[in-house]
Amino acid sequence: MSAVNDRLLPILLPVVCRFLTPAGSLPPPNQDVKRTLSKVCKKWRRIVTSNASLWADIRLAPGRFQHPEHLLSLFQQSVELSQGRPLSLHMFHNLHCSFSPNTTVKDLLYGGGEFNVLQAITLPEAISTRLVSLTSLLCGDDILEFLRLPSSTFPVLQRVEISFIHTLAVRQSPFTWDPISCLDFSVFEDHTTLTEATFHIFNCIHPLDLKLPWGRLTKLNLASAPMPPWIFLTIMNRASPSLIDGAFNVKFVQARHRALLPKLIETMVPVLKRLRLVLVDPVISPKFFGLLMAPALEKLKLEVFDSKTIGWELGLFTPLLKPTSASLRHLEFKNFCLMRGPDAPIPKARRTSYSELEAILDAVPRLEVLRLAPDVDVHLPTLEKVASGRLVPRLEVLELFTAAPDVVLWMVRQRALEVGTSQRPGSGSRRLSQVDLWVRIEEVPEVVENVRVAGLSELVLVRGLA
Repeated sequence: MSAVNDRLLPILLPVVCRFLTPAGSLPPPNQDVKRTLSKVCKKWRRIVTSNASLWADIRLAPGRFQHPEHLLSLFQQSVELSQGRPLSLHMFHNLHCSFSPNTTVKDLLYGGGEFNVLQAITLPEAISTRLVSLTSLLCGDDILEFLRLPSSTFPVLQRVEISFIHTLAVRQSPFTWDPISCLDFSVFEDHTTLTEATFHIFNCIHPLDLKLPWGRLTKLNLASAPMPPWIFLTIMNRASPSLIDGAFNVKFVQARHRALLPKLIETMVPVLKRLRLVLVDPVISPKFFGLLMAPALEKLKLEVFDSKTIGWELGLFTPLLKPTSASLRHLEFKNFCLMRGPDAPIPKARRTSYSELEAILDAVPRLEVLRLAPDVDVHLPTLEKVASGRLVPRLEVLELFTAAPDVVLWMVRQRALEVGTSQRPGSGSRRLSQVDLWVRIEEVPEVVENVRVAGLSELVLVRGLA
């Protein structure tokens, strides 16, 4: 048995290390799973420390520690044990959490600001020349220093996820008030290996000033940085040769003198497959949605906030969806939450007409997943067409809110019956495999019982909305 164990240990221990390492909150470096297992015995230590791939994925937790120099030595030990392999460096932060009044941005850094993270962790040549993936929070003067580095600093970098924030008290960096200082950002300029980029911009950096290698990017996430529609279309136009996965935040603003605004350009993104759009006040510019054409789009998520209206004007999005009729499989409408100011007008309620929703569904006949926001009204005529397969015949997953749950349950049963008895060759109609049914929270027990009686418990998940 011991001989078998000796053969299995080099295989099992690395698997155990990866399995036990948490994906979210990280323990202090001295309590790292790899280091804990290496203390069991000399044999385990030899196996763990000799597996370079375990040490090439370095994940550092934020916070202050009693001996910051010990943190640096643990980090340097990981770099040495990685034995020259390509490095992934992830410095996590809690920027999206709530903070006490005494919290500073340095508390969100590895080491709590006791040493310069950029100089000590990111830029040493033994690290920068091997970095293929970087996750980091940049603050204060480090932002400008990083952005002005030559692109040759990280010659093999493929993926970045960077958050920019000056301080928690004053998030806007001083240099963002001086446009001249933003002209020499060079760290990503003409970069030859970077293909995936996520930026959380909290200090008003203009996305175009980053000078990304737009035509090489396959994945780009700028969803935390609101931008006007012409900037979005400019980015999409530059990234169109390669972009497959994108996430953006587009803010529409009412302008008094439209002639002075940059002209919106028609943009084709031929290889784009996944797109998430946060849209703030999209009703201001209906023409915008006819300018973006994504014929290969498979998944679209639209998150909308309207400062003047509660409810969806679905007709806005039909021009965006029509070019995707042969490709779109996943469509999601979700409400985006923003605080309304104390002086903001009381928003008007708007009901979605059945013709609006049907025009959307008719434009994407190959849809397999449909998730609707609670205030998208689904009327009886539409449910009848879904039940018969005349609308979205390939639909398998449906999420919706309803004030008439019995009608939705009828639709689910009827669709299964229609699919089972259909004699039309090549009709392509499919049974629903999952229904997330939202109802008023006080109705949940009754609807759950009705689902059980109907024999749909494995198919329909009932959720309550306050």
